[in-house]
Amino acid sequence: MQVFVALLRTCQPENKLLVKQALDILMPALPRRLPLGDSRMPIWIRYTKKILVEEGHSIPNLIHIFQLIVRHSDLFYSCRAQFVPQMVNSLSRLGLPCNTTTENRRLAIELAGLVVGWERQRQHEMKVMTDGDVPSQSNDGFNPGSAGTDSKRAVDGSTFPEDASKRVKVEPGLQSICVMSPGVASSIPNIETPGPGGQPDEEFKPNAAMEEMIINFLIRVSLLFHLWF
Repeated sequence: MQVFVALLRTCQPENKLLVKQALDILMPALPRRLPLGDSRMPIWIRYTKKILVEEGHSIPNLIHIFQLIVRHSDLFYSCRAQFVPQMVNSLSRLGLPCNTTTENRRLAIELAGLVVGWERQRQHEMKVMTDGDVPSQSNDGFNPGSAGTDSKRAVDGSTFPEDASKRVKVEPGLQSICVMSPGVASSIPNIETPGPGGQPDEEFKPNAAMEEMIINFLIRVSLLFHLWF
C-alpha cells in the first residue's frame, strides 16, 4: 500500500513513464490484495481520493491521478461517486485554457467521455436487472384470474393473509390498499429502501448540474477546435 501511495504522489516528468508502468502493473492486483473487508470502500480507493483532494490544486498531480482513473476505469466504476464531481469540475480547468497542452485537452475530453460511459453502463445494468425481475414475478404463483376477487375482497374490508409482506411482493398493485389498512401497515416492507448489499456508490448517477457542465464543456471545446483549425 505504501508503494501505491508513493506512486500516486510521484508525478515528475522525468519519472512519468516508469511511474505509469509501475501503476499499470500494480492496479489489477489491488482488489485481490486489498479486499473490501468491513469498510464501505477499498482502502486504495480512499487513498486515491485523499491524494486527489489534498494535491488537486496542482495540475500535474491532477492529471497524474485522472490519467490513472481513465486507464483503469473498470476498477473505479463501483466507487465512481468519489471521483465524478471533481472530474466534472476539472474539465474546464484542463481543457479550455488557451495555453493548455494537447495532452491535457485530450484528457479532459476522455474524462467527459468516461462519465458518460459510466452512466451508460449503470443504465444497462439497471435494465438487465429490471428485465431479469419480470419473469420471476410472473412465476411466483400469481393467478390473473383471481386478481379481481382478491381486490374486491380487500375493498370489502376482509382480512389479508397472515404474511402480508409476501402478499405485497406477489401483488404489488395491492400495496396502496395495504398501507391504508391500520392492521397491516406496520408489516409492509419499504420496497424503496436499497438493500444492504453492494457498494454504496453503485447507484450513483450525475445530477442535472453535472450533465449541463459536461455538455457546455464539449460544445466549447468543439467551437475552439473549429477556430484553431
